[in-house]
This record gives sequence, structure tokens and C-alpha cells, in this order.
Amino acid sequence: MNSRPLPESLVPLEGEGMIRPFRVAAACPGAGRSWADAWRGLLWCEWFAHSQLVLVFLGAWLAIVWLLPLFADPGWVLLLGGLYALVAGPTYGGGDLMEGCEEFTLALPATRAERYVARLVVGGGTLLVLTAMDVLAMGLDLSQTLARLYVDTGLVQPMQVAHPGLLYGLVFALPFAAFAFSFGLAAVTRSRAQVFAASFWGALAALLVLRVAGHYEHAVWGQLNGLIACPLLMGLASAAVGVGYLGYQHKEVGAPVTPFHLPGRWWAWAALFLVGLAVALWLASWVAGQLPAALRPS
Repeated sequence: MNSRPLPESLVPLEGEGMIRPFRVAAACPGAGRSWADAWRGLLWCEWFAHSQLVLVFLGAWLAIVWLLPLFADPGWVLLLGGLYALVAGPTYGGGDLMEGCEEFTLALPATRAERYVARLVVGGGTLLVLTAMDVLAMGLDLSQTLARLYVDTGLVQPMQVAHPGLLYGLVFALPFAAFAFSFGLAAVTRSRAQVFAASFWGALAALLVLRVAGHYEHAVWGQLNGLIACPLLMGLASAAVGVGYLGYQHKEVGAPVTPFHLPGRWWAWAALFLVGLAVALWLASWVAGQLPAALRPS
């Protein structure tokens, strides 16, 4: 019988018996694509798991851009990114905990760092794309285009903004900060109740940062201009993502709990939530009073 020589990658190491492990080839077919394939699979997994959420907000964007301006101010489309941030942050960060499969997910071959970054890329990327679509809808005046499709009656008026830089800066920075705060909190927590409340605490933190920065801008320039608020929001959001990344590496999986239950000392959490709600309402009233004045043409 003709015996073919063994490939070089299967030749046993010199001085070792045949029962010892063989040398693994350094360059086997597809080895160079393993890293890219793993990331492609992780990104596709996160996209597929949350695609329904993205499609819901895409449908809402179409309805708001093409229908709502006939009945209300077209500027309401800019709030869609903030609403998506409040929903997507806990969904991407704590989805496994909410579904009770976190222990199984962490046992998969993908590392915690890879899974955390993949969720951040998909969740934050879709938020930025949706926000960019909101800005384009306002910049291209799509609502007025719709009016011209029927009759140019003047029923839909273009939005007049005196300081578009401030408006568009906050449209990007404020939702991203709320998303980052809630995403990081939901990723490191071991309680379902805290995942549910992550969007609230994320929004509260983002509004509090905006209030502090706005107070400083009023003291220096006499008005809200976003020169401090937007960079501060983006910087603290990046820091929150980094802290969540470090905390997720050392997170211990808690005991699986199928039904939702109130945490221990729920009365303390309820009191804290009420205090936070009062602060959030105060901050929201301040934003509602200051932002239109800063954007209104003089």
C-alpha cells in the first residue's frame, strides 16, 4: 500500500511518542477569520434579539415625520431619540437578567468584554442612527415636503430655531448620556427591580448633569449655549460606559428568580424613588422653561 507522508502540521514533536499531542498548524484554513467571524456573530445576535424594538421605533419615526406635523409641531420628532434611549439602555444592558438566562449567557464561549462591547455597539449605534434621522428630518424639513405633496396651504410651518448648534448638540448628547447611564447600571446590577428602574435613574442623572452645566453657562455667558453641557454629558456618558465595562467583568450571577419580586427594604427604595421623581420633575420643568427661551429667535 502507498502511504502518504503526514502533513507537516501533523508530524509529532521530536522526542515525543505517538500518543502525545501533535503540533497544531499555525496557519489552518479560516484561522485568520475566526476573530472577525466571532464579532460578526455577536453583533448579528444582538441585532436579531432586539430587531423588533428597532423596527417599532422606525415605524414610530415614519409616523411622526409624515403624519404628526399635520396636527402638532414637527419638532416633537427630536424627542424620539430620548425615548429610545430610555427603553434601549436597560433592554441591552440587562436583557439577560430580565429573561432569567444570564448565567447561561455568561457560560457561552464569548467573553464578557466581547458581549458587553457588542451590546454597546448595537444599542448605541442604533441610537445614534435614529437621532441622526431625527436631525435630518428637521434639517431637510420633511414635514413641509409632505404638505407640498397635497397642497401648499401653509398649514405646516417650518420650525424656526435661533441656535441650531445648541439644539442638535443636546439632541445627540442628552439621549446618549441617558442611554449610557442606564446601560451601565443595568449591566452591573443583579436585581430585576433595578433593571426596571435603570431608565429612570439614567434620565435623572442626565438631567442633573444638564442642570449643573446650564447653571454654570448662565453664570459665565448669561444663557444656555451647550458649550459646557454637551461635552460634559458626552464625557460622563463615556465614563459611565467604562465603569460598567469594568464592573461587568467581575459581576457575580445572582440566584435565578423567575417571578418579579420586590427587593429587600422596598420601602427605602420606594422613598428614594419618590425623591428622585420629585427631583426629575423639578429638572424637567427647568429644561422646559430654559430650552425654548434659548432656542427662540430674539
